[in-house]
Amino acid sequence: MGSWGTALYSNDTSSDVRDMCNEIYPFVSVEEGTRLILKEYADIVNSDALDNDCADFWFALADWQWKHGILSDEIRDKAISLLEAHTGIEEWEESGSSSDVKKRLEVMDRLLCQLKLPQPPIKIPKSKAAKAKHKPGDIIVFQTCSKNYEYAETVWNIEECGFTDHYTDEVARKLSKKLSPPYEAYEKYMAILCVGTIQEPYSQYLPDIMETRSLYAYYDYINGKEPTLDDLKQCGFLPLNIRYGTDGDSLGKNAWTYTFALFAQGFTKKDGGSEQIISKICCLDENERFHTLISQKYYDKEYILLPELFNAFSDIYDEKVRLELIGVELDNLLNTDKSNPALRTPKEIEKIVANERLEWQRKVDALETSEAYQNADYAERIIMMRALIKEDMESE
Repeated sequence: MGSWGTALYSNDTSSDVRDMCNEIYPFVSVEEGTRLILKEYADIVNSDALDNDCADFWFALADWQWKHGILSDEIRDKAISLLEAHTGIEEWEESGSSSDVKKRLEVMDRLLCQLKLPQPPIKIPKSKAAKAKHKPGDIIVFQTCSKNYEYAETVWNIEECGFTDHYTDEVARKLSKKLSPPYEAYEKYMAILCVGTIQEPYSQYLPDIMETRSLYAYYDYINGKEPTLDDLKQCGFLPLNIRYGTDGDSLGKNAWTYTFALFAQGFTKKDGGSEQIISKICCLDENERFHTLISQKYYDKEYILLPELFNAFSDIYDEKVRLELIGVELDNLLNTDKSNPALRTPKEIEKIVANERLEWQRKVDALETSEAYQNADYAERIIMMRALIKEDMESE
């Protein structure tokens, strides 16, 4: 079972059904939404098997529709019949504890009672499709949090820089994966520039529904002083390294890009958050300047989608800080003759990673076949394996 608990939505099927309902019903009629769901889960709907997957699907669909006042008689009756039969409980009896079985039966009984009650008024959830937060030319100036912020250790500082294999040997062998002391950027002013808008499908179930996001570039500005517009007009822009997989484990790309997008919640800040938006300035000339600068280079035109501003900071300054420690500067686009450090091809990186995996497996095999490991009890073996992991990490 793809379950992690006895609760109604503590399994893959039910949680996926709930997510699909939240995605599609804001855009289509109740009838069309139900048709799409039944089509998506046709294997379960058309199967004669009365197993846990069947129960999870119908229970979740009936519960979600009931809570939103749109449950049909047909789906209600189907779910009630399955609930009264305690469908799927056999799998819990086989793989779960007696306590889990009892809890699961209680979940079923509560849902059964609920479905026999009158539904609440119809309440379709609002769309969660992202909308562009800014227009091209908007400059967003923000100040980072202080070290007193509750989660300060997780934002606006660089200590662990990640792997170095995306660089060629000439650069990679000089780079450190850890900064000591860490690079900190608390109570600093920074700025980003909106340089466009991108559209992408909102849901795999509704390919014609698009969501829009603002596209940003990160100013090469970090200072204890709030920047003026004139200050920013003298600044360049900082790059991000873009890498992603296209077919499972393989690396699809390894390139430099200068644009990123943020999730909708990226600018929803409460008092005392990780950063404070100080001001927004509109300057279309800055948007034009960025596109003029980037057009003179041959960097990748794709963007990176990131959750928060501090994620963009981390991606950029992970590279910037450790490169500067070995005397290498990133290209901020202001010098037409400058370029970013050379990068390996995806195939070269895959080969390095494969070799590292083989070397790690060799170390594990050597440990597991050693006399000391063979004579050790379970707890001692765990300690030995942890020591090997620590040793391997420290040697990188």
